[in-house]
Amino acid sequence: MVGANASKKEGDGYDFAQIRPYMYGENVKRIDWKQSAKNGEIQVRSFFEEKEIHLHVIGLMNGSMHFGIEHSKQEVMSEVIALLGLSAIKNSDFFALSLLSDKLLWQSPASKKEAMVRESILKTLQTPLLGEKINWDYIQEYALYHIKKPSLLFIIGDFFELPKLGAIARKHEVIAIKVRDHFEEKPWSMGALHVKDPITLKEDKVTLDEAFVKRYSAKQKEQDIALQSCLKKEGIKTISIYTNEDPFIKLFTTLGML
Repeated sequence: MVGANASKKEGDGYDFAQIRPYMYGENVKRIDWKQSAKNGEIQVRSFFEEKEIHLHVIGLMNGSMHFGIEHSKQEVMSEVIALLGLSAIKNSDFFALSLLSDKLLWQSPASKKEAMVRESILKTLQTPLLGEKINWDYIQEYALYHIKKPSLLFIIGDFFELPKLGAIARKHEVIAIKVRDHFEEKPWSMGALHVKDPITLKEDKVTLDEAFVKRYSAKQKEQDIALQSCLKKEGIKTISIYTNEDPFIKLFTTLGML
């Protein structure tokens, strides 16, 4: 499937562009002798150049990705990484993964080998999350200076904090994949609970009654409106995947519409 990513620049490729006069130094194998005889001058067939996409995935590995009712968000993230990685190498494009919190947890080299995708999936599943927190200043610096080549950049996380993606979106083509559990947005009443914050690791007692759920859901909706406004302002496309959804269907249905 090499050459599936055609550009509008003429070069070595398979998609026909035009027939035009021969220029000194061009490949003589491209000469169209039939058209040359008709026009009285040497004519060549030109084609659109093919380009390789560098697909880079950033996994946001904060403690809250440990959560999930049916499946953990960490598991869903690994499925998404599998789908993106295998699609990239099937298309003969480069794939790379970086797992970030407030530091670099793991990174893969850019590769076209399935073995590297499999290792990336395993690292995503095995990386401990509890106690990890996101630092957007570090993530921005990493995307700008460590991912040197402009890339198709997928950033996967639950996005409960407003991101800093403006500078990143000016260098890379960014698509944000928001992985959530429905309970996080609309929890149900469960009475008194003993809970532990997966990021700070602090323990506390809360009462999950109807009044609390109503206040929480309203606050979360307000936060998501601000998030969507932030991403839209920077021209960043967004895909939302919940832990009870099929990542394959959701991802490729949505990507086909973007």
